Amino acid sequence: MDLTRASLLREMLTGTELGTQTRDFGHSLRRYTTRNRGLMLFGPVDEEPWHLTAHLDDELHRAGVESIRPSLIRWAPPPDAPPHLAIGLDRLRDAGRGESLLVVAEEDPADTLLERISDVRRRGTTIFSIGNGDKELMSLSHEVLTPELLVPDGFGWTSRPVSYEHEEPEFAPQPAATDLDASPYGEGFEMAQHLVTLAAADEDAGQPAWRRRLRTAIERLGGEPA
Repeated sequence: MDLTRASLLREMLTGTELGTQTRDFGHSLRRYTTRNRGLMLFGPVDEEPWHLTAHLDDELHRAGVESIRPSLIRWAPPPDAPPHLAIGLDRLRDAGRGESLLVVAEEDPADTLLERISDVRRRGTTIFSIGNGDKELMSLSHEVLTPELLVPDGFGWTSRPVSYEHEEPEFAPQPAATDLDASPYGEGFEMAQHLVTLAAADEDAGQPAWRRRLRTAIERLGGEPA
């Protein structure tokens, strides 16, 4: 799913539960990350979220939001990795208040991953997670997003839990925003990540909740906010 398709899909989902959840999740990433370069992404050893990190970085840079451009935390960066893919577990030991850890785990997380997350949470870091509803990960997270795939049911759209298999290379360079391709029934998990990425880069994402609600109300009445 490329950026254009994700943007169109976001417009289609405006007002739906999935659209609202991904928007609020992305906005919270902005609000709760108050330290410079305080947004970190983390995941399982064999599925590090380098792709989401790259898309978030691209969108935040495009939106001029340089202060929270994300860092990918890796379990064992290769010695020859470029700087943006060479940040290891030591970064988690330095995490604290004003920072956010976004955990992406499509499968049930291993105990080693959960232990790292728990340690970071105890230091005051806000934990966000995109996962499959695993209870242990949810209990460690301040905000949770469990993506579902929208499919036609003959009467409109219905949802089903996202479950599909895919492989990513052990190490890969930062991709361009148009490199993300998936099968129609394998897009659910990645689709939600694209929607969160777009939401995090919203112009009003860092504004207080009451201002966002006012803006939404004005737009629904057909006017444009000042």
